[in-house]
Amino acid sequence: MTKKNLMKIFLGLTLFTMGYMIFITQEWSVEQLFWRKDWAMDTCFTNLSTDPFIPIQGSKTFVLNAFFEHRTYNMSLRLISIVWRPEKTIHHCLLCCQDRLFTSLAKRTIHHSHFWFPYGTGDFLCDIPEDCEPTHAGLVSEDFDPEHVTFVPILNRVPRESSFPANFTVCLSTMFGGYNNVLQFVQAMEMYRLLGAQRVVVYKTNCSRDMEEVLHYYEDEVGLVEVVPWPIDTHIKVSSSWLATKSPGDLHYYGQIPALNDCLYRNMYQTKYLLLHDPDEIILPVDNSTWVELLSTLEIKYGNEANFYFENNVFPIEETDESSRFNLSEWATIPGVNFLLHVLREPILKSHYKTGKLIINPRTVFEISVHGVKRQNSRTVEVSSHLGRLYHIRRRKNAMLKSRDLVRDEGLLRFAPQMIRKVAHSLRKMNLPSQKL
Repeated sequence: MTKKNLMKIFLGLTLFTMGYMIFITQEWSVEQLFWRKDWAMDTCFTNLSTDPFIPIQGSKTFVLNAFFEHRTYNMSLRLISIVWRPEKTIHHCLLCCQDRLFTSLAKRTIHHSHFWFPYGTGDFLCDIPEDCEPTHAGLVSEDFDPEHVTFVPILNRVPRESSFPANFTVCLSTMFGGYNNVLQFVQAMEMYRLLGAQRVVVYKTNCSRDMEEVLHYYEDEVGLVEVVPWPIDTHIKVSSSWLATKSPGDLHYYGQIPALNDCLYRNMYQTKYLLLHDPDEIILPVDNSTWVELLSTLEIKYGNEANFYFENNVFPIEETDESSRFNLSEWATIPGVNFLLHVLREPILKSHYKTGKLIINPRTVFEISVHGVKRQNSRTVEVSSHLGRLYHIRRRKNAMLKSRDLVRDEGLLRFAPQMIRKVAHSLRKMNLPSQKL
């Protein structure tokens, strides 16, 4: 064999080896993926996520959940996500359809409310091919490793316009900071039940041992609460405030807004109405005794597809009625705030930033924020304070006001006898660690 032929063979083997190494180590583009015959449909079911936050390879995006979107012209899929707003990466959806895999270009929408943090809520909308009935979906960037694509089941498969499992569901977002406001939380749960709530969804990062027991009671024994694990601080540097200047971080308030949007889509076809607020807040009817009665009045006036905004009424916890007959000795050792001791509210200024909360028809809403609906196919109506009010028991909001400037409002006290009986019953059923000392 001549020296020239040996060089050709050596060069050929070298090129083959290099090509093989590139083949087995490269990140695959979406188009290249479907040339790989060895990437079986089994991947859809073996690479299922157990983490609430799914990191996307080659991107700073985290996917939360995938939902069928029945309100677009063509059948589509929406992935609720947390996105790095400056990022320009192109994404695709991977759809597991019977025995085939389909790809669909993902249209990213960054939600309006991000309070200037680099991370914000986003969603990816992908068309579903006509011959595809997907069960699971994944999101990929332009270059990715097909062995590390994570899939999630697609929720909201069947739309519903009536006969909902619940009439009223409450979304409580981002329980964090070792939350230990036990008494107020129990009072809120019992008030929600009296008013008509059948489900309460809690997005929990962490809380105290007492609160763990409270959540266990309402989830496992009563069946009222659904706890959604929310370990967001293990993935993203989160802020504990609504502004980065008050608490540095990459995402607003422990991911409050993505949690609310996830709750919106999870419950879109599970409840007639969805309430979005915090456990120190209660939307209270003024003349009625339940949310059913209040919403019946509002539906007659505005129709059954409107969404309803209730202005924030702040009752400062610094103003306490210690002489109140509701200052019960049996609650003295329970950690937390007593709703019933705070009956002085701050007057609402004519010009102010809107910080109220909502009761919405979730099927009309595409994007929600803390204090308002950002995208909808309906309208939002501000409810008169003569019909309903948001009672918000919290630290003083307007530090310029003196006690004499506050307005006495005992609206919550008309529910006190019922609420006290319910709270006492529930506390007796709980085994709070702090009460064993």
